[in-house]
Amino acid sequence: MVQYIFTPWRSRDELLLVRRQFYGSPEAASSSVHAEQRRRDRHDAVARVSMWMQRGNCPHMVESTALLAAAELGDEETVMREADGRKVTSAAYAARAAYAAAFSRFVTGLLDGQQDKLRKQSMYSLAKTIDLPATFVELRHQSTHEQLPSLAKLRNAAGKALVWIYEYYWQHLGEELTCEAAVTDCLKTGKSLEVLLPKWSRERVLVALASVKKKAVGNQAYLKCLKLEEDLAREKTPVVGSSSSTAQRDAVEAGNAAEPDDARHAWSMYQGTWKPKPIGTI
Repeated sequence: MVQYIFTPWRSRDELLLVRRQFYGSPEAASSSVHAEQRRRDRHDAVARVSMWMQRGNCPHMVESTALLAAAELGDEETVMREADGRKVTSAAYAARAAYAAAFSRFVTGLLDGQQDKLRKQSMYSLAKTIDLPATFVELRHQSTHEQLPSLAKLRNAAGKALVWIYEYYWQHLGEELTCEAAVTDCLKTGKSLEVLLPKWSRERVLVALASVKKKAVGNQAYLKCLKLEEDLAREKTPVVGSSSSTAQRDAVEAGNAAEPDDARHAWSMYQGTWKPKPIGTI
């Protein structure tokens, strides 16, 4: 019997896109420009996961990643405002509360999912079975039942938690498809290359298509590549009224003017006496 699994994301590529937006690449954060782009990507990922939570069936690890990332983003924005001289009242306490809530939900939801209903175990025992650091359980207990931990302690714990979640969940999703592999998949399934544009630029897709076309085996595969290339290039043609479009239209009109009148008509009057002929006779 087939067992269906409902997910809030449309495809696996969308899930991998969120992973890349959350974690990015290590070299991407080396400059301020890349750091700002990574901040925007993480904002987009948090918003997307929030939408997934409304749809339902969102994995706890995905939600926890979004909550911890949102706490980090809010903390970073507060630090940036303070660096500009705009002191925010109780900002540090709000950041501590956001970190504590996100961290507590992460640990509690994760370990509750490991609990056996017939044989209850302590959180420390459950954490040991999945290699969750005991310090996470201690910090969760302190955040819930005692005074809120310091902001420095919570920042450090959130960073370590995101690393642990990546190693526990995200890295096992596999690698993303390369552009060439995605183009090849479109050739096999008959999808339009327009579905790749949110992920790669039009120029990148055309380059990948040219590479796939060189390796195409057989006329059918080569013709499919040509058709996809024409469909993608058609979306980029200049609008009527531009200089290039006007020049092309003038050239066509000049060519039509050079043709004789009979060649421009699809139908013409038959010269002579018409004689009916029964269908099927030669």
